Amino acid sequence: MSILITSPFTHISSNIHSHRAAQAAIYAEQLSIEHTPNVHLDRTGDIAPDPNAFDDVYVYHGNDWGGSLNLFGGMKNYGNIDNLIRYSKIKGPVYSLWIDHPKYSEMLEPRMKGEIHPDWHKVDWDNLKKLENTAITVREIESTNRVVAGDSHAICMYRPGWFVNSVPFKTLHGALKQGLHTFIEPHHEIAEFYFGNIDVRHHLLRQPDPEKAVRDLANRYYEQLSQLDLAKVYAYELLPIENESRALPKTGYYKGTPFYGSWDQRDAARLIFKDEMKKLCSQGSVNFIEWVDYLMNDKGELDFEHMEKPKSVHLSRASYPHWQGRKWSGLSENAPATLEDFFA
Repeated sequence: MSILITSPFTHISSNIHSHRAAQAAIYAEQLSIEHTPNVHLDRTGDIAPDPNAFDDVYVYHGNDWGGSLNLFGGMKNYGNIDNLIRYSKIKGPVYSLWIDHPKYSEMLEPRMKGEIHPDWHKVDWDNLKKLENTAITVREIESTNRVVAGDSHAICMYRPGWFVNSVPFKTLHGALKQGLHTFIEPHHEIAEFYFGNIDVRHHLLRQPDPEKAVRDLANRYYEQLSQLDLAKVYAYELLPIENESRALPKTGYYKGTPFYGSWDQRDAARLIFKDEMKKLCSQGSVNFIEWVDYLMNDKGELDFEHMEKPKSVHLSRASYPHWQGRKWSGLSENAPATLEDFFA
C-alpha cells in the first residue's frame, strides 16, 4: 500500500521551520503509523509524483484555510498552475484532511475570462468537481484516547499517539466561552490544553486592569479544566515574548497591530498567568506543565532561532518539545531532547 499527501495549489514545503508544512508532516507521521510506512509527501524540491501511481491520495489544504483563495499573481501570472492541473486529473476518490473538500472549482471557474494564463484551460474542471464532491473527510487519523487542544500553536505539542485539535485564532477567552469540553471527544481520556498566547499578545493589556484580567482568565481556565470528567488533565505554560523587532505577516495582526503593549508588559502578563496557574493547579487535580526555558535567550526573550522562518509567531518544528519529525524534511533524526527525556 502507498499513500501520497498532496496539496492542490502549492507543494508542501520541505523546510522544517515552516508552520504550514509542520501540520502536513504530522499527518504523514500519523498515516505512516496507522496505515503504512510507505507515505510520500509532495514536497518542494522533489520531482512531482504522479498521484495516480499511489493507492490512496490525501489532500492537505493548509492549516489556516479561511474559505477563500488568494492566488499570488492572479489568473494571469499564478506560478503553481501545474500543481492544480496535475491534481485535477486524479482518478479518485481522495481523502480530504481535517476539512470538507473546498469547492475550488466554484471559486475558479468564474475567473476563466479575460486575460488569463492559457494553462488554466488544461485543468480538468469536470474531474475536479467530481473529486470535490466525492472526497472523504478525515479528521482523526490515529485511534487514540489522548488529545492536545489549543490554538494554532498547539500543533507543536504533537507526538505519536496523540490527536491534536488545533483551532487557528482561537483565544483562551473564546475557548472558555465555547466550553473546553467542546474541544475533546467522548473517547478521549487524557487531555492537554494550550490556549492563551493570543490573549497575551493582543487582548489582556487592553483591559482597564490588566493584572486583574490575567488572573481572572487563569481562574476561569482552571475552573473549566478541573470540571472535565477525564482521567488526566494538563495545561501548558505560555510562550516567552519575542523581541519586538520580529517581522510578522499581516494575518497575525489584530486591529492593525502585531501586538498590544510593550514587551515588558506582555512578559509580565505571561508571568502573572503562570504564577496564578501554578498556584491553582497545586491545589487540585489539574497538572501544569512548565517547559519553555530552553526557548529563551539570555534576555528572557523567545529566541528567533526557535521560531518559524522567515517570520511569524510560531515555533519551528525543529524546536518542538516532544517530536520534530525531521525525516519528513529529509533530515536525520538527531533531534534535541524531548520533554519526556527532560522529566525522566
